[in-house]
Amino acid sequence: MNSPSLARSPNATVATYLLLLINCLSPMAAIVVAPSLPQMQSHFAAVPNVEFLVPIALTIPGLLVALLSPLVGMLADRFGRKRLLVWAIVGYGVLGTLPLILESLYTLIASRVALGCVEAVIVTISTMLIGDYYSGAQRQKYLALQTTFASASAILFFMIGGALGEMGWRVPYVVYAVPLLLAVFSQALLWEPRAAELARDQEEGGEGAQVFRPWLLLGICLITFVGAVAFMVLQIQMAYLLGGIGESSPRTAGMIASACSVMIVLGTLAVHLLTRLGLRTPHCLTFAFGLIALSFLLIPGARDSQTMLAVALVNGLGCGLLLPTLAIWNMRELPWFRRGMGTGMWYGSYCLGMFLSPILVVAASKVSGSLPLTIGWLGWCLLPIALAALFASLWRRPRKPCTVRVVAANLEDA
Repeated sequence: MNSPSLARSPNATVATYLLLLINCLSPMAAIVVAPSLPQMQSHFAAVPNVEFLVPIALTIPGLLVALLSPLVGMLADRFGRKRLLVWAIVGYGVLGTLPLILESLYTLIASRVALGCVEAVIVTISTMLIGDYYSGAQRQKYLALQTTFASASAILFFMIGGALGEMGWRVPYVVYAVPLLLAVFSQALLWEPRAAELARDQEEGGEGAQVFRPWLLLGICLITFVGAVAFMVLQIQMAYLLGGIGESSPRTAGMIASACSVMIVLGTLAVHLLTRLGLRTPHCLTFAFGLIALSFLLIPGARDSQTMLAVALVNGLGCGLLLPTLAIWNMRELPWFRRGMGTGMWYGSYCLGMFLSPILVVAASKVSGSLPLTIGWLGWCLLPIALAALFASLWRRPRKPCTVRVVAANLEDA
């Protein structure tokens, strides 16, 4: 297939949703096996420090994505997208199923490290291709849908993982064979973008000068890191917060987590609606960081599960607005010849923030003395970002590329 644009391709719909499905392999890497971790820990009970090693087996792919995504992006800029993506999906299917036969916990963790390497390729390049194939409103739509698909798939993967885990801790790893079909479809339906077409499409699309502004990229990555830390706080800490107010029922925790997940999905869908209504990036960031900050500030005063549910709903909506807004902003500001590196750095910042979130919260809690107070502190830290975004939405000025001020200037014009 040699078409330069998905919009002009006869297989546009199929190819688009294929990319959206491919991006769902990232949440699948951790979530589908999460419900079986206690069984896995029991199986390897004789291994020293098993209580630390088993959770590492779950989270290590995300750390590899954080570390390797920038390198993957640079390689994709230099050597192309499609071939790397197809082989990475094949590797994902093979490496993901290895725990079905591995007898050592250490070799299992090694297989998960390798899985994280190919996952970095998959999430980076699938996002790059959406940026390559589309521009303007269409790109915003599909980048927002990418987050919608990933968030919705997380709910499905929890259900699948829990059901398969009833048959044994190894059984959920069977799901990793399914992506091999995605590799076949990717080879048949996707194509390698051409440099000349990418340059022409960006120029004709009026997306700004084709110059690379590293300070802007670093600013977006820093905001993304903070956003990712905030995104994971209630995802991880809700059960502990409920236990602290005497609500120790797993059913209650599961209900609130599910409600939060639904609001995340709705938030991702709202991004495209808000942009169609004429709101720009700073408006969306104001809503996103404002809602998350509000939810965190309410935590220290929460005394019952109903209040926690309300907090989770507010938080989920803010988190749903946040990630696609940041992804759209980052992609819009990248020239075609640095799209790979910029996308990789963005994904690396996002995954690093998610990985470090529980570590930072635990460290801060040792200073504050309590988890609710720590989360309240984080709410106060997020408020200046929300106010800066609000200020940017009201104050416009000409762009000043290649300066420290370029982050604010481009946020205003986004």
